[in-house]
Amino acid sequence: MNKELTKKTLPSVEQAQTNKHLITYLQQRARSVLDQLIPDGSNVVLLDYPNNSNVGDSLIWLGEVKYLQSRNITPRYVCDMDNYNAKKLEKIIDDRTIILMHGGGNFGTIWPKEQAFREQVLKDFRGVKTIQLPQTITFENKEKTHETAKVISAHGNYTILTRGIPSFEFASQVFDANVQLSPDMAFFIGAIERVPEPLFDRFVLSRTDHEKASNWIHDLAESGSHLSIDVNDWLEINTYEKFLFRVEKYSESLRKHTDANNIQLLGLWNMLANIRMKRGIDLLGRGRVIITDRLHVHILSILMNKPHVVIDNAHKKIGNFHHTWTEGYPRAKFVTSASEAIQASDGFDGIFNDKLKIAE
Repeated sequence: MNKELTKKTLPSVEQAQTNKHLITYLQQRARSVLDQLIPDGSNVVLLDYPNNSNVGDSLIWLGEVKYLQSRNITPRYVCDMDNYNAKKLEKIIDDRTIILMHGGGNFGTIWPKEQAFREQVLKDFRGVKTIQLPQTITFENKEKTHETAKVISAHGNYTILTRGIPSFEFASQVFDANVQLSPDMAFFIGAIERVPEPLFDRFVLSRTDHEKASNWIHDLAESGSHLSIDVNDWLEINTYEKFLFRVEKYSESLRKHTDANNIQLLGLWNMLANIRMKRGIDLLGRGRVIITDRLHVHILSILMNKPHVVIDNAHKKIGNFHHTWTEGYPRAKFVTSASEAIQASDGFDGIFNDKLKIAE
């Protein structure tokens, strides 16, 4: 296992003063890890497509696909949790096979279905080189931690990439695995140039699931009475997404005979992921300044060059990521309360608005 890592060992982001500089910096950091783990000529499979409406999960997926494309790597097998088939996957496993598991923030006890799937793959393919793409790790009880540690130890060839220092230190101490630190894969999407004109002073994208920290939206409404504020989450699917979901569902029986490894389905999934990303861009485009408690709103705001304020979620996922990778970036402010969020967002007015661009 890796030695303990501290913040002092990380290179400074002080030179990454524009979004393009920061994106390039984080891509380079990720490549320095991934390129060594995935040699040219590897037989790559990519598991756990996020077949849900959450824009953040799709951003991670698109970044993973972009990275593989930059290496001229096409996955030979893909799946989501529902159409995973160990017997079909076993047919293409060879000595060059590397199993890649989708990244995110669901490693541990917060999202049990995703964790159960991850551990099932490790049990099904012991000894096959498996890389967990960058994750945030959260375990809320020792019993489940020990259970997961046993599965990882029995597998024997597992690499865990973590998105923040606390996850790195935890995994290094607890798991018998190659643990490394790497930024979120969504940064491989790159800078997004076409951004909608804002309609409101502030757009607030707030979690509505069990990772929400508190009812900070109520406090925000009172603190920001001098502003025009629009509030939403990004889980509601649009008409086109509903149509593509139906295409996927009603073509299932045919694909069982013509698309055993889900390669044709990958095209549909990538289309859905891009539609969700566009939905996220349109939502964030509604505000001159963004306020959020979602990590991937922070990341998408960086890709869009949008000034934004982030409030930590219940499990400190955003704060840990921000302190590891994006602290010091001038278009992002990290706060702990709604009143601080309004004050910080006011600080962006007249400095970083949509008519004034920082020199690249």
